[in-house]
Amino acid sequence: MKKILCKLITLCGVVALVTLTAVACSNNAPSTQQTSQGSDTTSAPSAQTTPALVTTTAPISDPSLNISEYTIIRSENASSVVVSALKSFKNYISDYTEESLTIKTDFVKRGETLDNSHSEILIGQTTRPESSEAFETLSATTNDYYIGFVRNKLVIVGKTDEALLVAMREFILSYVATSKSKSTFNITEEFALMARDDDKAETLINLTNVETLYTSKIAPASKDHTLWPTYERILKLEHNGENNGILFATGQWAKQNFPVYKSTNDGVSWELIATVEEQLYPGYVANWQPHIYELPCQVGEMPEGTLLLAGCTRDPETKSFTAMTIFRSYDLGLTWEEFTVVDTGNGLSDGLYEPYLICDKDGTLVCFYSDETEVSDVGGQRLVFKASKDGVNWGEEKYCVAPKDRSLRPGMVTVAQMGDHGYILSYEMIGQAGGPVYTKVSDSLTDWGDGSDLGKKITSTTASFTGCTPYCAWTPAGGEYGTVIAAGRFGDSGVRTMSDLFLSFDLGKTWYSFENPLPYGYEKPTSANYAYSFGFFCDADGYIYYVNNVFPDEKYMLYTYSDMKMAKIKITTIDDELAEKNLSK
Repeated sequence: MKKILCKLITLCGVVALVTLTAVACSNNAPSTQQTSQGSDTTSAPSAQTTPALVTTTAPISDPSLNISEYTIIRSENASSVVVSALKSFKNYISDYTEESLTIKTDFVKRGETLDNSHSEILIGQTTRPESSEAFETLSATTNDYYIGFVRNKLVIVGKTDEALLVAMREFILSYVATSKSKSTFNITEEFALMARDDDKAETLINLTNVETLYTSKIAPASKDHTLWPTYERILKLEHNGENNGILFATGQWAKQNFPVYKSTNDGVSWELIATVEEQLYPGYVANWQPHIYELPCQVGEMPEGTLLLAGCTRDPETKSFTAMTIFRSYDLGLTWEEFTVVDTGNGLSDGLYEPYLICDKDGTLVCFYSDETEVSDVGGQRLVFKASKDGVNWGEEKYCVAPKDRSLRPGMVTVAQMGDHGYILSYEMIGQAGGPVYTKVSDSLTDWGDGSDLGKKITSTTASFTGCTPYCAWTPAGGEYGTVIAAGRFGDSGVRTMSDLFLSFDLGKTWYSFENPLPYGYEKPTSANYAYSFGFFCDADGYIYYVNNVFPDEKYMLYTYSDMKMAKIKITTIDDELAEKNLSK
């Protein structure tokens, strides 16, 4: 929940929940100020008496407001963010009170007279005079939002849309979900609250909080601008007993072999522990598009917890040969053995690229990758996979995305298991404007149809979309269906203007965008490969580890270098926060 730094409560015979400022119900006293935590100043309305400080832990008196009597009113000109958030706001009220409220706009037909006697919840700056009074009161302070009554109207306003969402979330948490009686609010008509939003968390339009806990640097930028990190990948051990929790990261540096970085303090600091070189093809190089993976179960002779590193092996100039090969490590990444070849192809225009490893529920290891070897027949690249029961011998190649339109070129496939709700696959669709990111779902990891079903383009509830070099992952945090996190390099309409990440709480049907914790921009030379194929890893506790190549701490040569960095992200729903407080519906 957002941290509340400063509150103003007006009470008439009511006792507050926490240490608050109580104000008598009088209309002829001068204005005053009350300082909280030594720096934040709240200005009380001029119509109030001088506040007296009340310290108590007693609960608010029994709520007496009948929810069914209220209608939610928003501005006819409310932003799409507010309109979307109101749907979640209404649903939460229904969940916790068993009352379904109606949402209406503040529009009044010409010639009609507004009957202002109705009980209403005014959201944002409506045309009702009570909204204006509350906003004027709020504007005279350093606070960000207001929740309270102005006459018979319950008013919730914020200085910004973000502050308004925080206020709506606070109202549900503190005054709806905590009510001991159904069909009532845990609030009285003498109540008013103003507070500051000073938390690092971002509130989404479904009223879920997304918070970046911290960021760290995995690998610093090199002054040799040809050593540019891309294809960053991250892994947290979950099948290695006492070693669980150790983090590993890798990436692609064009002139170097695969580096393996390790962190034993949850990503706060990192060390380079190994460099993985080509072993099966002398004279060739293994340094393209790595993917690091931990076996969740035994596969063939490889025990649970074995580390795998898949990548693209090629001839030095990538003219005639590419191969999907896999290395394994039995000593937590210190040494690596190249033990299997999934598939082979030709050079840069008709080869194989971008492997991704994942096991299905029965322990079959599946390798997804991009295949351009049929380019003369189909006109472009196709996304394929092969499966193996022992991790060494591979079955026939099958399509997962194979558009019939020869002008389309899908690429960069990643796949995530969504708990017990099947699998989701993400990829970029080159050939369409912006290279949009698509997802498709399947109940089976090894059955995606004939590939002609392209799935669904990621588009957020505010109509933004993401494109190019995508990645997706799933965390059990975020509600009944967990949360899918996905993103591409670009955003908005495919123009290089946005780096938002996207979340879905309904298995990829609806998407919400939020601010990237490792932001980047494109005001510098477009040859800079910032955010070119980043990675996510979601652990069993619901935390998201995000790794990307972004602006360096030192700006060499007009941003033609990048650091490899990590961010740890936490998702907290209203239900999560109530559960932490031992409250439930």
